[in-house]
Amino acid sequence: MSNNNETSNSAVAACPPNPPQISSSEGGHDDKKNNNDNSDRNRRGSGRSQGRSGGRGRNGSWTDKPHREKRARDDQGRAAYNHSTKKQRSYGQGTEENKVEELGEEKEERKPKRKVAVLIGYCGTGYRGMQLNPPHKTIESDIFEAFVKAGAISRANSNDPKKSSLVRCARTDKGVHAAGNVISLKLIIEDPDIVQKINAELPEQIRVWGILRTLGSFSCYQKCDSRRYEYLLPTHCFLPPHPKTFLAQKLRSIAEKEGDLEGLLERQKEVDGWWDEVDDKVRKQLKDEDPELFKKAMYEESESDKEAVLGNDGRLRSRSPGVDINKEPMETEGKIKSEAEKIEELRYKIRAVHRVEKRAYRISQERLARVREAFKAYEGTKNFHNYTINKTFYEASSKRHIKSFEVLDPIIINDTEWVSLRVHGQSFMMHQIRKMVGMAMMVVRTGCPIERIEQTFRSRKITIPKAPSLGLLLEYPVFESYNKSAVEAHSREPIDFTIYSKEIDAFREKMIYSKLFEDERNGNIYTGFVHFLDSFKSPHFTYLSSTGFKALDEELEAQRNINDEMVVDSEDEDAGSDAEAG
Repeated sequence: MSNNNETSNSAVAACPPNPPQISSSEGGHDDKKNNNDNSDRNRRGSGRSQGRSGGRGRNGSWTDKPHREKRARDDQGRAAYNHSTKKQRSYGQGTEENKVEELGEEKEERKPKRKVAVLIGYCGTGYRGMQLNPPHKTIESDIFEAFVKAGAISRANSNDPKKSSLVRCARTDKGVHAAGNVISLKLIIEDPDIVQKINAELPEQIRVWGILRTLGSFSCYQKCDSRRYEYLLPTHCFLPPHPKTFLAQKLRSIAEKEGDLEGLLERQKEVDGWWDEVDDKVRKQLKDEDPELFKKAMYEESESDKEAVLGNDGRLRSRSPGVDINKEPMETEGKIKSEAEKIEELRYKIRAVHRVEKRAYRISQERLARVREAFKAYEGTKNFHNYTINKTFYEASSKRHIKSFEVLDPIIINDTEWVSLRVHGQSFMMHQIRKMVGMAMMVVRTGCPIERIEQTFRSRKITIPKAPSLGLLLEYPVFESYNKSAVEAHSREPIDFTIYSKEIDAFREKMIYSKLFEDERNGNIYTGFVHFLDSFKSPHFTYLSSTGFKALDEELEAQRNINDEMVVDSEDEDAGSDAEAG
């Protein structure tokens, strides 16, 4: 601000003397005439001000810019005038460089900036998504800070990422990981060790794989052709609901009513009797417990189930602040326990047996084939308005193209069987992938006909559960069209993550997969997720029954005033953005 004032004062000093000011009441004559004269004069001045930056300035000073500049040239000489105005244009705008010069500090050396693509990977645990979102901690905020500390962004541009033209290829949700992602911006990259210096300023869970020069017009968001994601899921998530849960009983009663019980049992034949065997093991292991208390613990709804709500990350929470519904009941020495406390302890022991048996579950080839059939239903161009938020069936942007949705062969990790789901699509909307996983998972585990997935692409609005963010991973974005043009026409390097495959694979194993498996082992997130859906007393999932939307309409009519509190919206991450891929 001080430079602007100095510039203004020097300009005023070079101006001609102020013309005389005429008051509207001067002379004591016709006030109306004087007012009209003054109004005309103000209008003329206003016209000059708008037309050629002239007119009266503050305190009546003359501010005609062309006249002022001509007088300044005459007083200084053309060479001196051009030198002074060039300096004013460079340093007279209150920039960080100018402030440093005013304070007598060493002026930062100006270095050339180049448009680049920065290839990155990260573990999203502990971050509120990819995109800058002050004051929250995000991946971009840590990366941008590392750029500044490493000297890739000047101090003059350190206060605003827009000055560096920062664009991200794929915006990821809270807790979502990326083995490969891209941001494009202008960086100072003269230092051959700039990548190493940036990584030295980053936490271990964020890495820069490489920095590539691009064309000046490059935008990683606009030039991206498609994106590849992976979702890791325990195979026990495809087991049917426990027969005593609300959802299982509701689906069975509808099938019996419609004469489709045999069809339902046929669709579940490969897991028929699995829960009966598990319950027998529970009874044997807890045979010494009080029979009446055991019966209540086994078959009655718990208080923790009534209190449970499902967060946007797929984790169970209590409606009561500060209450951990996943916590093991505390043993207290010498305390006489109430019946409710004894029942709660028994429930925890029952759930512990269930968790062990789920980890021991190995999916059959028949059920795996059904899983693959469900995910293949997403391939092609579909209307995914039911798989995101704030989108209608009639919006063109609700249509997305899925190139492929593969289900790989299962693998055993930490005594649990996992399956890798690989989806390749042009672009994805907020929560789309997690809802696709949630829908296919529920179709398989409830014995619903696979055709029900096709019906979700129609205009009918329905509730689809969102699978936990824990398992979602951006593999890498694809730049086929840009790479062809950049290499052939402009001799630029292609954006290719395979160059860094060794480093990426090691990072994925150490920082993403290991944390994912550890979080599931300690938190039982997927088990809690499906248990909540099965116990949730709402008609909204009855479209998974034998009669589909007919059953849903009947249930909604019967429970018109239901209070649906399925999701905690207060923690909705990156609301309003296409957070999963852009």
